[in-house]
Amino acid sequence: MSYKPCTIDYQVHSFRSHDGLATIREQCLRAVELGLDEIGFTEHKDFDPLDPVVIHFDYDLYGKEIEAARSEFDGQLIIRKGIEIDYQRWFEDEIGLYLRQHQFDFVMGCVHHIDRVMVMSSEYLSTRDRDTSYRDYFRAVTDSAKTGLFDIIGHLEYANRRGVPAFGPYDANRYRDELTDLFGIMLEKNALLEINSAGIRYHSGGTYPSLRTVELYVEFGGNTVTFGSDAHEPAYLAADFDRAREVARSAGIKQLATFSDRTPAFNPI
Repeated sequence: MSYKPCTIDYQVHSFRSHDGLATIREQCLRAVELGLDEIGFTEHKDFDPLDPVVIHFDYDLYGKEIEAARSEFDGQLIIRKGIEIDYQRWFEDEIGLYLRQHQFDFVMGCVHHIDRVMVMSSEYLSTRDRDTSYRDYFRAVTDSAKTGLFDIIGHLEYANRRGVPAFGPYDANRYRDELTDLFGIMLEKNALLEINSAGIRYHSGGTYPSLRTVELYVEFGGNTVTFGSDAHEPAYLAADFDRAREVARSAGIKQLATFSDRTPAFNPI
């Protein structure tokens, strides 16, 4: 299939995520209205037993709703069944077991918490200065990549959502060593980088990750990404993809990946 530029959104949420605000069908209707070729749902799956949302995700209901949408929108929209895993090192074995027991088209790894504390929250910042805050975050993302469990590393520099208000403008060059370590592991494990447009509408004011970080990814040998809007409601589906595309092109990204049954296919950017 021939894809128009950036008509694939690979971070979409529905009510199957604890913070979703739409049905799978409503997101698909909006995708067809926008002329998207393909979307990938990435419902949140959490593993911390003390997290009140840990039991929210229902794999069986999710699968049934994906199949119903595929039937309804056949010939209009390709719909992928993905998952967004909230990674923390201490429940890594549980993640591995879960992924062996459940089928997805792609698996996205994201870091939101470190040692059960939300990244860049007031509690997190109470024991960390700026550099420690960011470096601990990047180490956690690198740990996630080392597992080999994830097809995509999602919304890298998510820490900027609260980090920029706390510390001011962000400079990726300050964390070049941490980022190059991460990219080396990602390339070794065949994990791809997501360019997520949600940061444009939050405090960081730019994509996750920033243009400079995507440039470092390319300098280190990366050439393939996915695009995601992190849309929890239809209004944000594919939001600001023109800017996400410009970040990719400016950095020298050559390919856009899609997935089926955890097998990638590659399309010109």
